[in-house]
Amino acid sequence: MAEIYYPCQQLSLDESMELWRGRLSFRQYIKNKKHKYGIKLYMMTTPTGLIQKIAVYTGMLDEIGGRGHAQKVVLHLMENKLNIGQHLYMDNYYNSFDLAKTLLDQGTHCTGTLRLDRKNVPIDVKNAKLVKGQYNFQICRRDNDWEMAR
Repeated sequence: MAEIYYPCQQLSLDESMELWRGRLSFRQYIKNKKHKYGIKLYMMTTPTGLIQKIAVYTGMLDEIGGRGHAQKVVLHLMENKLNIGQHLYMDNYYNSFDLAKTLLDQGTHCTGTLRLDRKNVPIDVKNAKLVKGQYNFQICRRDNDWEMAR
């Protein structure tokens, strides 16, 4: 697909659970999904919904499993898309300050929600008291300065 189609600048990353009721060594159980049992897929898509790349999660011992799993998934799916000015949108499952810095160092911008319990979240972001409807955003610069707007 990569040889015949060049995607637009914006890409999205999300996971999906494909229903599978049969026997399978890497079948997953996720209680909050519509299909609780199935095959877990990670997908990189364009804004039109065209799937650019898929990774199947086969367990903790595969190349994207184990410690740092979410960051490995992002870097695996983006391996041929770095340093060409892409912008990646992702949810809080993947996003972290360390990943944002890694992507920025490789010429890729990212946007996404952030879990406050992740490593290296700045203390001013953790302690920000927000009223319903307010939000914070951070802008990363190459010189490791961070700006916060409220």
